[in-house]
Amino acid sequence: MNGHRSSTATEDDNECEPHSTAVSRRQLLGATAGATAGVAGVGAVSDPAAASDRVGCDDWLEAPADYPEIDLTDAEPTASNLEEIGEEFVVFVHGWHGRETSTDQAATLREALDQNGYDRPVLAATWAADTYNYWRAERTTETVGERLAAWLEDVPDATVHLVGHSLGGRACLETLAVLETRVETVSLLGTAADDDAVCTAGAYGRGIEHGADAVYNYHSEDDASVCYGYDLQSFASGLGCAGSDCGGGWFRSGSSCPANYTDVDVTGEVGDHCAYTKPDVGCVDRIADVLE
Repeated sequence: MNGHRSSTATEDDNECEPHSTAVSRRQLLGATAGATAGVAGVGAVSDPAAASDRVGCDDWLEAPADYPEIDLTDAEPTASNLEEIGEEFVVFVHGWHGRETSTDQAATLREALDQNGYDRPVLAATWAADTYNYWRAERTTETVGERLAAWLEDVPDATVHLVGHSLGGRACLETLAVLETRVETVSLLGTAADDDAVCTAGAYGRGIEHGADAVYNYHSEDDASVCYGYDLQSFASGLGCAGSDCGGGWFRSGSSCPANYTDVDVTGEVGDHCAYTKPDVGCVDRIADVLE
C-alpha cells in the first residue's frame, strides 16, 4: 500500500491534549474496581440481546448479497466480490456482536460517505465478534489485527483507508501494530481501548507512528457504551469517550501522542454508540473530509 495524499486535521480538532476528566474517572474506577467487578463485568456481558438494545445497533441499510467482504474468521483470510474495487478503497471493521450485520454496516457507511462526496468502495471486514463474553471478543481483536494486516500486505499498490467501530477500532490499532506497510488513514469510531493506549509509550503508539499516514479518533462524551460500559468492564477510561490522555497522572508516567494522531471531538454530533457511520445523525461528513 502506498499513500499518496497527506491528511490534515481541521482547526477544531484536538491534537492529543491531556484531559482531566479521564484521570478523575480512572481514580474512581480504581477505587471501586473490587466492589463493581461482579456486577459490571460478567453481568454486563452475559446477555448479548440486552447489549444490542443498549447500543441500538440494529437499524442499518440492507447490503446486497454480493457486497464485497473480507472474511477474517479463518486463519487464512479470504475476500469475495472484489472485481470492481479499484486502487482506492475503505475497509470497515465492525464491533462486538456485529458479525451478522457486517456487510449492512459497511453498506450504511458507504451510503453516508457517498452523500458526503466520497464515492470509493467500502469493504466489510468480518470477524468472530459474536461471543457472549466481551473480554473474549476483546482478546480476539489481536488475532483479527494480524489477519487483516496479512491480507493488506497482499495489496501493495492500493490506497487503503481503515475505519473501525468500537472493538473494530481496537482491531484496527492491532492491525497497525503488526503491519509492515502503511495505510493512508485510520478512522477510529467510539473505540473500545484505553485512552492512553495510543500514546507514544502506550500499546499502540509505535504502530500508529509506523503503520499509517494519519490516524483520527472520533470520540463522543454522549456515547454511553464507551463512556460508562467500557469504563466499568475495563476499569479504565475509554478512548472513544473523551479521547486520548497522554499526560501525567495516576497510573501513568506521562507521554505524548504520535505526530500523525488526532483526536476529533464529535460530542453533540454523535449521541449513540452506533450513530457514527449513519447518514444524517453521525459524523461521516468529518470522516469524508479526511478521506478526500
